[in-house]
Amino acid sequence: MSEDILHLNDIIGKTFDRFQLEKMENAGRVVGVWEKVLLRIRAGNPNEGRNLVDHSRIIDLKNGVLLVEADHPGWIELLQLHKKFILTGIQKEEPGLGVSAMAFRLKGRRGELFDPGKGAASVQEAKKEMERRAEREEAALGQVAVSRNSRNEGKKEEFPPELAAIFEDLRKSMLTNSKK
Repeated sequence: MSEDILHLNDIIGKTFDRFQLEKMENAGRVVGVWEKVLLRIRAGNPNEGRNLVDHSRIIDLKNGVLLVEADHPGWIELLQLHKKFILTGIQKEEPGLGVSAMAFRLKGRRGELFDPGKGAASVQEAKKEMERRAEREEAALGQVAVSRNSRNEGKKEEFPPELAAIFEDLRKSMLTNSKK
């Protein structure tokens, strides 16, 4: 009789071991099919698939969404370009995985997904944000200069005219380049 009795910790341990084994097998299948499908890509460059494998990796597969990490936005753009081919290939190779979509993130950015589809709108927003930030920094620098001058008992320190002209040209070129 005592042989038939299982301790709770044995039951829990066996259950978690089975889950871990299933997860590891599933992860191996996902990585294997990922590499197999990418290696078929040869659009204009016979090494394009190999390069995509070398510069990307699978992070997670949850609810049919395959989370892929790449080490540069350019690789994410290429993966996005081949997204339909990759999804179709994975679905044909391993239909049991249930992959129906892909999401991308840039290496080193834990919580942010990368969406190459945002395109021009996000670029314009980024430029506007840079301009706002530059204006705030200029205002802050102006306040620092005022407080420094007030500490010098009203003595105003000015740059030599040549240096002031160089700084003004630099400031103008930075502002005009960011508005393009």
